[in-house]
Amino acid sequence: MLTMRPATPDDQPGLAAMIQARSDWMKAKQLPTWHSWGRHVHELAGNCTRHPCEMWVLTEHGDRILGCTTILRTPAPWTWTAAEAADTAYYLSGTVTDPAERHRKLGTLIADWAVDLAAREGISRVRRDCSSPALAEYYQQQNFQLIRKVSSPGGHTSYALERKAEEIPELASWLVPRHYPYGNLWKVEGASHRECEIEYGGSSAIPLTIVPQCDRSIPFDVGRSTATR
Repeated sequence: MLTMRPATPDDQPGLAAMIQARSDWMKAKQLPTWHSWGRHVHELAGNCTRHPCEMWVLTEHGDRILGCTTILRTPAPWTWTAAEAADTAYYLSGTVTDPAERHRKLGTLIADWAVDLAAREGISRVRRDCSSPALAEYYQQQNFQLIRKVSSPGGHTSYALERKAEEIPELASWLVPRHYPYGNLWKVEGASHRECEIEYGGSSAIPLTIVPQCDRSIPFDVGRSTATR
């Protein structure tokens, strides 16, 4: 079984290895953005130390990291309007999965988990943006709707996508809850100067988190440039 849990600083080596494997796979496939990932492997992996409350890891057997994503509360201003920014929404960024596990569709699993999490926390939408038309098409296969295509800083084209939050009970057959030693409310170790509260909603197998406001510190090319099949 798989588990989605908050990242901790101890995850950094495993995250770096997994992200490097994705970069190497992209290079072998001659995908145009592989060099950005190669340059920013340790920076992206380091988000588990800078933003442990916002970064989540997908693990198997408790320690093997198969994927990661970061949930932001603030949108990219060049992609979303002021009215849209006023909506309650989660913004997925820096989603990466182990290329050796592509057949398991872990990127889709992480997306479904985020949509379920948002619904259980009273968030109306899950959004993401990317600079690759192929990736935008892949996200649409995950039931994200293409909202617009815009020109972003640096002359890139950015694709804005969103999906309505909804509970997905079927996730319980894929994900198990993280077991915390102090009941169903726990402060995450290694959360720097922040404290993140993790709780479980009723009998749900999906962990809920209170995510604080944060800045958009993830590099643009890295955060939104690769498929996560």
